[in-house]
Amino acid sequence: MMHHVRGLLLLAAVGLLALASPTVADPAVPIWTGASLAEAVALPTHHNLMESPRAFFTEWMDNIKTRLRPLYADKVDATTAFDWIPVFLGDLKAEEGATLQWSTPCYQQASAEFRGSLNGQPAIIISALFPTAECEEEVYGIATIHGLALHVLKGDATVEFNWTATITEDEAEWIRNNGFRMMRLKGSVDANLESVLATAELFLPAELTAEVWKRVEAYNVDFLRAKAFYNLTLREVTDNIPDEADIQDGDFLGVLRLDGLDPMLAWAMGAHTGHTTIAMRFDGELYICESTTSSAYWPTNHIQRTPYRQWIAQAKNASYNVVHLPLNDEYRAKFNNTKATEWFLNVAEGLPYGYANMLFTWIDTPEANYPGTLDSHLHELLIGFANAISYELSGLLWDRALNKRLNTVNMTTVPLLNLAHSRNISFTELMEMPEQDEWQYDDGYNMVCDVLVCEAWKAGGLFGDLDFQCTEFTNWDDYTLAIFNTTAPPAYCQQIDPGLPFCQILGDYRMSLPTYNSRPMVAHMAERCPRGTPPDFDKPAGC
Repeated sequence: MMHHVRGLLLLAAVGLLALASPTVADPAVPIWTGASLAEAVALPTHHNLMESPRAFFTEWMDNIKTRLRPLYADKVDATTAFDWIPVFLGDLKAEEGATLQWSTPCYQQASAEFRGSLNGQPAIIISALFPTAECEEEVYGIATIHGLALHVLKGDATVEFNWTATITEDEAEWIRNNGFRMMRLKGSVDANLESVLATAELFLPAELTAEVWKRVEAYNVDFLRAKAFYNLTLREVTDNIPDEADIQDGDFLGVLRLDGLDPMLAWAMGAHTGHTTIAMRFDGELYICESTTSSAYWPTNHIQRTPYRQWIAQAKNASYNVVHLPLNDEYRAKFNNTKATEWFLNVAEGLPYGYANMLFTWIDTPEANYPGTLDSHLHELLIGFANAISYELSGLLWDRALNKRLNTVNMTTVPLLNLAHSRNISFTELMEMPEQDEWQYDDGYNMVCDVLVCEAWKAGGLFGDLDFQCTEFTNWDDYTLAIFNTTAPPAYCQQIDPGLPFCQILGDYRMSLPTYNSRPMVAHMAERCPRGTPPDFDKPAGC
């Protein structure tokens, strides 16, 4: 899975970065919608998102750091990154007198009641009673598909909140279908803002520099150890670069860059790499083929091939940690490099990165693919928020794929969600629908990095006539296939990285790939698979 652009989507899908607004500490915060929501979360205003999603994302993180660092610089802790992801409490139906009840570590008894109607100015009454001794304050969120309000409650409290923002027709239909979505944030306002800053610190300055600074690498290692139980240890020898003759056609190279995005992806999707590539020879010359985008550390955009020695130099300069997984004899014999390279040249090379389906390679189940307290209810809100902020963003990242699933054309996020509901298709059912390899979008086939690797293997005959979709693959799906060499790696690899069943050729930190080379091929594999539990991310048979 492409290790940097896909991070933009995943971060958008887990955040309520309106916490970064300085008005959040006011018990009567405004309702953020559209432009005001964009301002509250410090989104850039002048970057062309469609031309450079990476630049847009990097400036966004920098804005967050600029806003919060003066307040919380001495409290940054990598282990708290993403702790600001809220907890879903329930949907409050938009019907007079409808109620929703819950309890939290802060309040033993809490509830919300709906009054009025969507035709007027609806009100929501929040009551929070019997606070625990440790409870300082608790932050509650009230959301529609296009709007968000946050309330800070202290002690026994009853608050009447009037939803004064204009409710559009599409938004009203979504509310009638779902209700007002209630959530709480874990901890105090300060604790959540500290977590937002800790999250931004994962990404910067690594996203602005060609190399990842040592302290930033160590900070990301702390994050992975705390969240994914992934223990990376320093290597004494960082370069163990094989000769071209030792790299065969179809071999897999897995990448982990400790730059915030790769670690976030490893944690979120359940893998130990953030980017994947494949080696193939063209007219006798070895290339590394991948789907990626240009950035501060990578010069080339789109699906591309780079001569092996040049790629190694670029990877080293970019602070990549890289493992080499050679195909075993059986699958090396099956892999037809001529057919694979013909497919690459005639179909794949030069295509834009696979924005349209990158989210759909990840979500296979109603709730079992999400990390932490993220769930489908929050996910649905965030695609709605993103749509309210930027039609370009939602069009790029999910609207096209949702249109495919509903057999519609050019519809936008909220009407698509409402249409699915009218067809008795829930949000989770919509997201679970498998992506199809044959689908083309307005910019052609869409392939994220791990999908490109799988499609190249498929074009080369590695899978025979097995019925499955490469566009459902994640990083984990690539490197766990039982297609790799099982003999011990060369002695020089064992000496540098004792205990690894493969060679690590670059990087400051020793990588591991639990469940590597263990998964048999089956029809429809990777279509209905949970994330699994860290650190191994084991999945059921059939995945």
